[in-house]
Amino acid sequence: MSIKYCFSCGHLNAESLVICGACGRALDGPTQPSYSATTTRDVNRLQRNSIVACCALSLLLFFFPLLTIHVPIAGDQDVTGYDVFSKLTEFQEKLKPPNTTSPSAPSVTNARTPPPDIPLSIQLAWLTPLAIIIAFVSAAVALIGAFKDIHFSRLVCVFGAACAGAAILHITIMNSDIHSWLNESMKTAQSDLKDNPYAGLAENIGTLIVNAFQIKPGWAVYALLVLLGLAAVLGFSRLLSRLRLAPADS
Repeated sequence: MSIKYCFSCGHLNAESLVICGACGRALDGPTQPSYSATTTRDVNRLQRNSIVACCALSLLLFFFPLLTIHVPIAGDQDVTGYDVFSKLTEFQEKLKPPNTTSPSAPSVTNARTPPPDIPLSIQLAWLTPLAIIIAFVSAAVALIGAFKDIHFSRLVCVFGAACAGAAILHITIMNSDIHSWLNESMKTAQSDLKDNPYAGLAENIGTLIVNAFQIKPGWAVYALLVLLGLAAVLGFSRLLSRLRLAPADS
């Protein structure tokens, strides 16, 4: 059976066609008599199974550390997919300054310097778990879609990888903004305690706490980015579809 091989999408077309029936591009390549329908099905099955394997492994990462918070004294706290929303919300609430304008608050005779505003990246901390959840949902959709349409599946993998990358970037920016914000808060507190004999000790302790505090992406979110990116590469690059298997007449 003589066929025409589309070098754009890997689809096999009838010899009489001049336009690929899958992607619509011109078939200017030579006739490929050495390819059989069985060989093509094997290549497409290998491509599909590779995407399915990457997406399945991505879903398993939900149970592994997606976020690591290092708190002085308490140490490292690994956050999995189960509690990524609750942990970040709790962390955001702890960073909020106390409300000194409430009616029940005691009156303060000495004016105090107001603390600096919380950075925007911390205020939008909820975007990080949202992006991570969307990445996992994309992996699940791509896993199911790979059995129906590989073209749709690879697009979903790209979107999921972009969400995982956005989550990593947001966590990194939050970590930097937290350090800057804590340093400014310490300077504000030091200006209020400049006549206190323990101001130097408080400054040293505050510096140690600021430097010891870390929030960083867990290894699982990096693996999620790599696996979804690999699935997209396997779908777009057509590496597997261009494999030259044994000719049908051999």
